[in-house]
Amino acid sequence: MSIESALASAIETIPDCVAAGYVDMETGMLLGIDSTDRESSDALENLALSVANLFQSRGTKGFEELLRTAQIDETEHPGFGEIAVFANDRIHIFLRTPKYPDHVVCYICRDSANTGLALTKSHLSLSSVAAAV
Repeated sequence: MSIESALASAIETIPDCVAAGYVDMETGMLLGIDSTDRESSDALENLALSVANLFQSRGTKGFEELLRTAQIDETEHPGFGEIAVFANDRIHIFLRTPKYPDHVVCYICRDSANTGLALTKSHLSLSSVAAAV
């Protein structure tokens, strides 16, 4: 299955999802994309360069270290595994793939989506999307 097919399948299962992309944080490249509208496709292309900064910025690293120091986060894996951003009329879900820690799957959903269900369904799609790489 191609990465575009895996992303298209994920869009169908995640509530109110309008776009999905697969980003390599090392290069900032969008390795795959699928979208139901042009505006969300453009947003993903612009987000691709920002995803690495979102996960690997000094502020994020400091927050992760604070959680580890307070023993709130005891994971062995570096960095957050997921980040959800609520902006305007969209929910942006960013998931780091366990198999490729420098890769992130990005989903854009309408704000009408049930957030818990969107997060759950995005997690369920993660392995099939990462397997398509």
